[in-house]
Amino acid sequence: MEKKLSSFYEKFHKKIKPQKRIVGKKNFTYRIVLGVLDKYLDSGMRILDLGCGVGTLSFYMALKGNKIIGVDISKKAVDICRKNVELLNLPIKPVFLVGDFVRLKFKDKFDFVLCSEVVEHLKDDQKAILKIYNCLKDTGTLILSTPSKNAPLYKWGLAKSFDKKVGHLRRYRVDDLIALCKNAGFKIIDTRKTEGVIRNSLFLFHCDFFLKLVNRFTFFSNIITFLDSLALKLFGESQIFVIAQKP
Repeated sequence: MEKKLSSFYEKFHKKIKPQKRIVGKKNFTYRIVLGVLDKYLDSGMRILDLGCGVGTLSFYMALKGNKIIGVDISKKAVDICRKNVELLNLPIKPVFLVGDFVRLKFKDKFDFVLCSEVVEHLKDDQKAILKIYNCLKDTGTLILSTPSKNAPLYKWGLAKSFDKKVGHLRRYRVDDLIALCKNAGFKIIDTRKTEGVIRNSLFLFHCDFFLKLVNRFTFFSNIITFLDSLALKLFGESQIFVIAQKP
């Protein structure tokens, strides 16, 4: 499974180039997760970004004066991250590692762990959450996000091929993630249901041109976000967040 997942993301990141600037809060692709991050993120933190991809969120968190270790299973993604480190003017340079984070050993513990869209790919999700718990300092925070089992496109049978292609082994409801975290010893401090069917459709059906347009112009980003918030209320969420703390 690990080799299959690694192979997929090597292909996924094949054409991606290093970024020249750090994303802003109104960026359509990342505005939901950035909104959650900003509520709990501080400066001077030691942060672990699991499944960091090409480092977009790692660089955003580093810009705020945090020490970042990003981990991804894709060597290509980590190579891009390392090139970005040299291109972006950051107060503290992030460190990026290739590998399965469950098998990695870290010298020091973390104040904060971001695990966004990762556990649905892992065969043993409980083992992964326990590993995160052990990586955190006391009172450390975990932000965990996954695709929702209540997603309209999933319930309508339109997401199955996508899930198979990207290596999703399962989807979750909020209660599922709460149980995972509590079983590992975490205390739950917040949950969120996000992303309506409009936004989810753009990513699920690879509407790349339209996404580039929306990301480029804040006006369009705001309009689509407003309409999507209405769709979220009407049809339900496509993404869920659980924020947990190590007691």
